[in-house]
Amino acid sequence: MKSLRLTGLAVHILTGIILTALVTGLLRQSFNQPFYRGLIRWWLGRVPRVLGIQVKVHGEPSPDAALLVANHISWLDIALLGGTAANPRFLSKQEVRHWPVIGWLAETSGTLFITRGKAGAAAQAAASIQQALQQGRPVLLFPEGTTTSGNDVKTFHGRLLAPAIDSNRAVQPVAIRYPGLDGQTSPAIPYIDEQSLWDNLKGILGESGLHAEVHFLPPIQIAGQERKVLAAQCEARIRAVVKPETT
Repeated sequence: MKSLRLTGLAVHILTGIILTALVTGLLRQSFNQPFYRGLIRWWLGRVPRVLGIQVKVHGEPSPDAALLVANHISWLDIALLGGTAANPRFLSKQEVRHWPVIGWLAETSGTLFITRGKAGAAAQAAASIQQALQQGRPVLLFPEGTTTSGNDVKTFHGRLLAPAIDSNRAVQPVAIRYPGLDGQTSPAIPYIDEQSLWDNLKGILGESGLHAEVHFLPPIQIAGQERKVLAAQCEARIRAVVKPETT
């Protein structure tokens, strides 16, 4: 099973490389054009399925370009959310841009990058987010700033929610779960601590019966909101799904 899934994933990645080269090189499509956006959504949506993960989506993404904020558990979150109807642009750390193959695929698919710890990086990222929202594209970010075990959420940082306020766009909380039989996060999924990407992938490849849930929660209108209050609201709403016993 593990070798079969690994082969399927390798073929899928190779397919993505070939299609991206053709579409961006030969056809000169950009990530904002409908055909390429549909292709990105299809490719990302196939990743969990190739790995044997059953995906269930609850609710719907906002029909207007909203700032989506989600809890963060795994590198799989990108494929999980990118394969939904939301089809957002993502905000990622700058290091991803330099990853072999993955960085190129991320950049050509419209990922926005932020250099953590660099003066002015947050302001630059906020400007990029605001521009995307004003162009009618939803943007998704992970306000925790790191991955977690998935059984609770960490504090949501509000600084990068400012572009939604400045653009008068709604903010939509999105809760992600990978529930096991006991309702807690399947232990193979979280990409945390000092684990390597390869070790995490091997754990996922060896598991059967994995499930993933995406919960699009009601959008929050931002009129009169402060970013810290807005972040706290998103955090509470997502925690109510991830850890319902606290509500």
